[in-house]
Amino acid sequence: MATTCLTNNFRKHILNGSINLSSDTIKMALYSGQSHDQNTGAYTATGQVSGSGYSAGGATMSGASQTTDTTNHVSFYDWNDVSWSSSTITADSCLVYSDTVSSPTADVSIYVGSFSGSKSSSSGTFSVVLPAAAYNTALVRIA
Repeated sequence: MATTCLTNNFRKHILNGSINLSSDTIKMALYSGQSHDQNTGAYTATGQVSGSGYSAGGATMSGASQTTDTTNHVSFYDWNDVSWSSSTITADSCLVYSDTVSSPTADVSIYVGSFSGSKSSSSGTFSVVLPAAAYNTALVRIA
């Protein structure tokens, strides 16, 4: 089962400046039966879902926006929810990664998320609804 957290590799790359959440191509890949956690270093095709309406590598996340909450001293990033239309897939977790970074690690992992069980679509839309854009709930938060 996957853990839900930012990855250690993301922490390293954000501090050394090799990831830019505003300009990098950020993608979300879906998985089934994988054990991703904070030590997941990069995107992998192993365990990735397959099915109609889904392409290997996942979907590009859009609508990146950064906010700084000066009251709570937290900066956070938000994206639009991610969906795959006309899909037939089953997934229990996701991996968010930078498809732009190539060195020293390609496809650096940012976030791993568990869906707390398998979720499916059958010739319909599979959607991942991201947490609210707030200092205490956004997907990526830095305090």
